[in-house]
Amino acid sequence: MTLAVMTRASLGHTGHELVAGTATQAIYAAVVAAACARVAGALIPAWTLALLHVAALAWIAAFGGFVVLYAPILFRRAGAGP
Repeated sequence: MTLAVMTRASLGHTGHELVAGTATQAIYAAVVAAACARVAGALIPAWTLALLHVAALAWIAAFGGFVVLYAPILFRRAGAGP
């Protein structure tokens, strides 16, 4: 939810169209994969450590992807246009 609010606010407050492109959908998928791996790690004790690592890497990919995708939008000078 945090990632969705961050992307929506970033697009809306900078005057961009409120559309989740392919890259934004990929970061959403990464955060869902992180959550699923985290839950699976709790349910499958033999795989806990590996799944926690998968969850951590997917979380980093999701939020790191946000930084890569949205930093240029957010750091653009005001009035520079979309």
